[in-house]
This record gives sequence, C-alpha cells and structure tokens, in this order.
Amino acid sequence: MKPRPVSNLALKETPAAGPAPGPSPVRAGALPRRVLLRLADSRPLMLFVLVVVLVAAMSAAYPNNFPTRFNIPAVLLNAAQNAILVTGMMLLMVAGGFDLSIGSTLALSGVWAGVVVGRWGWPAEAGLLVGLAVGAAAGLVNGLIVTRLGINALIATLATLTIYRGLTYLTAGTGVTPIGDAFKAYGQSTFLGLQMPFWVMLAVVALGAWALAETRFFRQYYFIGGNARAAKLSGIRVERLTLIGFVIMGLLAGLAGVLGASRLNSAVVSAGINVELSVITATVLGGASLKGGEGTVIGGVLGVLFIALVQNAMIINGIGIFWQNIIVGLVLLLGVSLDRFKQAHRG
Repeated sequence: MKPRPVSNLALKETPAAGPAPGPSPVRAGALPRRVLLRLADSRPLMLFVLVVVLVAAMSAAYPNNFPTRFNIPAVLLNAAQNAILVTGMMLLMVAGGFDLSIGSTLALSGVWAGVVVGRWGWPAEAGLLVGLAVGAAAGLVNGLIVTRLGINALIATLATLTIYRGLTYLTAGTGVTPIGDAFKAYGQSTFLGLQMPFWVMLAVVALGAWALAETRFFRQYYFIGGNARAAKLSGIRVERLTLIGFVIMGLLAGLAGVLGASRLNSAVVSAGINVELSVITATVLGGASLKGGEGTVIGGVLGVLFIALVQNAMIINGIGIFWQNIIVGLVLLLGVSLDRFKQAHRG
C-alpha cells in the first residue's frame, strides 16, 4: 500500500519543530493560589503540617527545653480542656451557631462541684455529677433562649456569659480551696505519665469525632448549618437538634470545669475567662465555617494543639501573656481569612 500524500495545506498548518514552550507566567503564578486553596479546603491537613513544622523547629532550636518529658505532657494537659470544649463548639458551629458563655459555664460548674464536696461534705462522685448537671442546665437555658425565644445566639450567650459569671461569684465568693483528697484524685491521677484530664479528653474527642462523622443523628447538623429552612422542610427537627447541641456544649463545659477544679484541688471563680476566644479560634482554624455546614472534630482538636504549641513556644521564648492574646487574635483572623478565600473561590 502506498503512503498517503500530505497536502500543502496540511504542511502549512503543522507547527514547526522547536523547543517545547515553558510554563506560562499565569500558570506559574497560579501555583501558590492552588496550594493555598488546597490548604484552605483541607484545614486538618494544613494544621497537621503546621504542627509538624512547629514541633520540628522548636525541637531543633530548644532541644533542652521543648522536647522533654516534662514539657510535652504539660502542653498536652493544657490542651485537654480546650479540646473538650472544641468538640461541643464544633457541633454548634457546624449547625450555624456558637456559645460565648462556655468559660462562665466552666467556672460555675467547677465552683458548684467544689461547694458540694469541700463545704457541704458530699462524696466526690456527687460533686462530679453536680458539676456536670450544672453545665448541662446552663446549656439548656442557652438552647431554650435561642430556640424558644428566637434570640440570636450571639446576644443570648453574651448575656448568659455575664449571668453565669455573676452566679459563680455569688455561689463561692473567692472560691473553694482545697476541695478534698478524694475529689482531686480524679484530676491528678496519672496513666502512662499523663494526668487523667488528657485521657478523658481523648475519649471525648474520639466519641465526638465518630458521632459527627458517622452517625445519622449528628450528621443532620451539617444539613442545618447548610440551610436550616431546607432542613426543616425536609423533616429535620431543627429547634430540637439545636437545643440538644447547646445542652451537649454545656455538659462538656461542665466536664472541663470539674476536671480543672479536680486537677487544681481548687474551685477558682476566675476559671475560664476568655477561653471562648481560644476555643472559637481553634474551631474556625480547624475548618468550621462561620456560615455553618462545615468542619470536623479532628480539625478543631488540631487547631487547639497548634494554638497550645504556639503559646508554649512563646513562653519558652519569654514572650509575655499580652502578646500571647494578640497572637491568638491574629490566628483567628487567619482562620476567617482562609474561610473567606475558600468561599470566594467557590463563588
């Protein structure tokens, strides 16, 4: 068979052989944007990378201070309280809400546990149950205000923040110190070199991550946060689930308050001040959208761990507490900026 002749037109349209064109400036310039978008879309991945980099940098710069058997357990123990709180906050923010009163709820619960054990002489187990009940009741009040009275969560929990803090001072005055040896055992007992609040946090986080990701009941919160009206029309009981979310948040705040009082063997009335800022920062940094419908518990916990490591690094470097608050605020702005960047790209 003879080869098919090539026409002059085909020869004219065939480009001349030469070196392959290099990447266009637009494509090269788009690479940082694609990387940033990838990190914004996978916030847990971003936080994991940041945590690894920070740990490696601090271990290399301060080998005698940072990677020690005293410092690392201290960082994990300090992160335990906020990790418990971020589990409940992530549930609320997935549903499009939040709770600003968690610090006051934490203090009120710890104080009541201290009062019934340290002043009234009740058993330590009763103090634990009372603290949890007070936290759940505080969350219930928040949920009823939001769902039954229709008051915005920002205004409602901002009001109860001051109310619960006032009740804390009325309940215990300057606090309860000490509470009792039987009570402190729940917070000071150790396992594998780590105190009990860390292990309780691990159980709470594992249960919360599994429930929000795998169970049909809690996955409804994503639909509520995505579009509450559509969720209601599809048969989801939005008000009921929102109320349950606030009760769970209050219960976890109560748990954190009781564990804190037990670890210190002291019910401090100033406990939990400004903790809501750190928790909301970690939740947003971990992938929660301010519009709702997004986020994971693991992402929020990684946000807590990252902030705890940043604070620990600043302490090792001798940076004052006021600068630490500034850094936490800047991290919150970073998390919100990433969320806005992601929303703008999707739009």
